[in-house]
Amino acid sequence: MTKENLIKFVEEEYGVKFDTPFKDSDILIFRHKSNKKWFGAILKVSADKLGKKEKEIVDILDVKTDPLIREPMLKKKGVYVAYHMNKVHWLTVVLKEISDDDLKFLVDLSFNLTRPKIKVN
Repeated sequence: MTKENLIKFVEEEYGVKFDTPFKDSDILIFRHKSNKKWFGAILKVSADKLGKKEKEIVDILDVKTDPLIREPMLKKKGVYVAYHMNKVHWLTVVLKEISDDDLKFLVDLSFNLTRPKIKVN
């Protein structure tokens, strides 16, 4: 999936537009409107920062994950140990490598893990 298609998917599926909280940066953040928690961050990085041999610049998405599915997801194409995020609770995906279904699953999981908690009386 391209970065543009991911942005469109998130806007349509979750009603969220990205913001750019860092000055002089092209990092795009997806966050909940109510609690402001991030559920995704799009960055450009050199592929070698992810442990690859190439130094090609790639679009990545950092997403929050459940530690129980972290290991199985790391076996999938395009999924890597988190770049610049907590290594237990976040994953990094290379947008051009991951399947659309896996990407949508991870975005949905991240959205649900970071959304406001429902209080029960």
